[in-house]
Amino acid sequence: MKYTAYLFTALAVLASGVLVSCEKEKTEESPVINKNAVEVEGISLDKTVLNFTAKEQTALVTATITPEDASDKRILWKSSDEKVAKVSNGVVESVGYGTATITATTYAGGFVASCSVIFPDTVVDDRAVDLFGSKYPIYWSSVNFGAKTPEGFGSFVSWGEVDPKSSYSWASYLVPLSSWCGTDKDELKDVEDISGDAAYDPVTAKWGDGWRMPTVAEVEDLIYNAEWTWTSSEGVYGYKVSYSGTGKSIFLPVGGYYDAETHAHEGAKGRYWVGDAGEEAYNAYSLDFTSDSYTIDQHSRYLGFAIRPVQDK
Repeated sequence: MKYTAYLFTALAVLASGVLVSCEKEKTEESPVINKNAVEVEGISLDKTVLNFTAKEQTALVTATITPEDASDKRILWKSSDEKVAKVSNGVVESVGYGTATITATTYAGGFVASCSVIFPDTVVDDRAVDLFGSKYPIYWSSVNFGAKTPEGFGSFVSWGEVDPKSSYSWASYLVPLSSWCGTDKDELKDVEDISGDAAYDPVTAKWGDGWRMPTVAEVEDLIYNAEWTWTSSEGVYGYKVSYSGTGKSIFLPVGGYYDAETHAHEGAKGRYWVGDAGEEAYNAYSLDFTSDSYTIDQHSRYLGFAIRPVQDK
């Protein structure tokens, strides 16, 4: 009987030791929970579309996690087709033609934001000239709106109208009488800039793809910071305009303008509309030049002027 009692006692002690040992092991492997952690509530990207025009181009997509003080800001970046684009820590690189979707997924909460990649198998618009020296992120067109060559005058339009016409006067303008300009009958009342507005900017309406009329600021940058050389091309006089040392230039033909049915001052004066409205309701700004001067001026917006488009980079 004593032997049996000792055996039971020994088994009880052994069992107690096992239980204690198991309990200690479980405690040591339990994860530490941060009761002060701030949970992720969402994610967004600063770009929704990336357009590539060549292989090995790169673009940075920046992700923002909300709230700003979220504890876990780790992100998983992924491309839906790595034959089109690859991504690493938000840096997207073009690989081949096609389309792909870049996704950013939060480790915490699994929130997702995406950005489309477009790399078309097409020729890049050869009208776009990067003059490099401009402080604005734009390309200048190599041709006038409506022209096929740098020497072509292109289409003459009234400011705020998208189509050329046979006669340019207040009677044929979208505001038929000059006395209506600036009144409630004026569609462009209080409009300060039509650049990029497809309803009134003929370049945006007809060319699309980021093309538009230039602004006064962009033209002034060209006037004051670029080199202007009076010359001729294919028998047409005008200005060769370029920024120093860049090797790129555009040619602005001196094509005159239209007043009523008359094509006035062809070969003597250049008149190019810009997107900014003038100081008076009936005026708009334009680039004006002759063989010995180039400046910004204002004219009645019913006149038919040329346009030299720009494209946003």
